[in-house]
Amino acid sequence: MGIADVIPGVSGGTIALIAGIYEELIFSIDNISFRSLLILKKNGFSTFWNAINGRFLLPLILGVGTSIVLFSGLIYFLLHEYPIPVWAFFFGLICFSILLLLKQNQPKTLKSVFFLILGFVIAYSITQISPNGGEISLGYLFFCSMIAIIAMILPGISGSFIYILLGAYEVVLNTSKNSILALVYFEWDNFVETYSRLFVIGLGIVVGLKTFSKFLKWLFTHQKQATLMVLIGFMIGALPKIWPWQKPVAWEVISASKKIAIKTEYTAPWNFDGDPQLLIALVMMLFGFLFLYFLERNSNTQNDAV
Repeated sequence: MGIADVIPGVSGGTIALIAGIYEELIFSIDNISFRSLLILKKNGFSTFWNAINGRFLLPLILGVGTSIVLFSGLIYFLLHEYPIPVWAFFFGLICFSILLLLKQNQPKTLKSVFFLILGFVIAYSITQISPNGGEISLGYLFFCSMIAIIAMILPGISGSFIYILLGAYEVVLNTSKNSILALVYFEWDNFVETYSRLFVIGLGIVVGLKTFSKFLKWLFTHQKQATLMVLIGFMIGALPKIWPWQKPVAWEVISASKKIAIKTEYTAPWNFDGDPQLLIALVMMLFGFLFLYFLERNSNTQNDAV
């Protein structure tokens, strides 16, 4: 999930849905509240830990955080140097996951088909929006973080891509990178600027998570089939964004040596400008399928054990 969240075009929510932990994730996030803190005060840590589903959340948070820290640089290197194999892997992964989820949740009614199409239209429309630019205030950064974290927990919609669309991606990336340097090479003005942004980003993430997880919990409780159809539609609508053979037509400059494509044109492998790497792309798509198969099989094994 952490690796997926740092890739503009892929969502950690997609991985959670594929792995069969999405609903538990939403319910567990919603369980963290002032009420759970009262449980900690009155009944002790053990009861509090069970109330927030800590055995599930702790390894998940550690895994996401660790992968973001350790692999974000590697992922951006691979996207820059080997974009076709990387996108092919995720394209295969998500294509086969869509088929699997549709098999498990067949749209048998017109209502289900409507919500599937609705999810597709929303996600596809978002991926076609042109990025915004301009000065980033703390208030706007808070708003961007709220929207981005919502996207990160929604299958098919990338939080990183939302940051790019809203023009805040470079600010967020630089703030994260400079947070340690601001402590090591301490300068008061730089420290205040960096950590005020970091605080606002974190606050936006917390508010967005709590607000939207409560809404999603209500949807799963009262309209589970319709909600799943919308989420699967999100995944289908986001597929063009991760099509392996794309021609960049606009770039986001991250640093003097790093940039990422923010607007592309899709093309067939045989019309691709350069080496289409068709064989390796097909192999990586197959690897994406096998990775999905492992996740799905392991998820079923864990559920049977429980």
